[in-house]
Amino acid sequence: MKKLLALIIFTAGGILIVNTLHHAGWFKTLEPHSEIANISIYTNMAGTEDIEIDRARGLLFISSSDRWNNLSGDQSQDGVYLLDSHSESAPAKLATTYPGELHPHGMSFLKIDGRSYLFVVNHNNTGNYVELFEFKENMLVHLRSFENEEMCCPNDVVAVGLDKFYVSNDHGAKEGLGRTLEDYLRLANSYILYFDGLKFSKAHENLNYANGINISADGKTVYVTETTGRKLSVLDRDIASGNLQLRFTKDLETGLDNITVDSEGRLWIASHPKLLDFVAHAENSGKLSPSQVLKLTPDGENDFEVTEVYLNAGEEISGSSTALYYNGKVYIGVVFESKILLGTY
Repeated sequence: MKKLLALIIFTAGGILIVNTLHHAGWFKTLEPHSEIANISIYTNMAGTEDIEIDRARGLLFISSSDRWNNLSGDQSQDGVYLLDSHSESAPAKLATTYPGELHPHGMSFLKIDGRSYLFVVNHNNTGNYVELFEFKENMLVHLRSFENEEMCCPNDVVAVGLDKFYVSNDHGAKEGLGRTLEDYLRLANSYILYFDGLKFSKAHENLNYANGINISADGKTVYVTETTGRKLSVLDRDIASGNLQLRFTKDLETGLDNITVDSEGRLWIASHPKLLDFVAHAENSGKLSPSQVLKLTPDGENDFEVTEVYLNAGEEISGSSTALYYNGKVYIGVVFESKILLGTY
């Protein structure tokens, strides 16, 4: 009986390991290619995790945080950088009135009554916040900090008003064994928080590493990527209440990161096709992590046509985190490296 029990445990453990490796892309064969041409790379910013754009002016905001340094290291170059798509000049760091340390993660650009605002997820040694800035006179003027005990692990943010936004909380556990188990056992403990101007509440739960979040131009659809879940969740949004209701999910079989929505309503998603390579890359800058960009074109109400626009083994850029299309050009940011890829499409 003991031998049978041991065999069952051993077999179950083996199945779990193989299933985890399969889900993480361990056995996946990559065939690198690129539909992006005339590639150049900016190298003056570390950890270019997210990109937002003022489409009317062609100005790109780039979040930069040196994640290979911890908070005790030199992160003086962390901040938000500005890239003028009409210029050949390299991105420049924006001055800010924020009184503390700004280590940006996800961001969201919002224009209201001709004024420009930027919401920024910020991780520093005092906590995790969503910061609200007004962009004027070529600098970021800090207006407000948002925090909440349930916002333990904010990743990305999408603004729907000056005092209303959704933020993805990528884990249910902030640190320790619980966080590790969420990742490797793919426990659906992450969620989306909504701030309605007065309070935070959970707008959508039971997600496997909620990562990128964005919204349709009409404000009626919210898109959320699940990194370890390897799928995109498409949510109907009630504009008046902010409530979210799942419409459908799209399995994309890769470790999804941030989402951008172009002027034609297509989604651009940067991904990590080999998640364990990405974990190794996070721990060792000498190890490469493949980069992938998917373009999702709406196909009716409940589906997308998926095109793999870019796939690189990691030599050109490693650990792609965001891809943004604008005016015939694609910009790709990364989680750790000091790179932004620019090319024509």
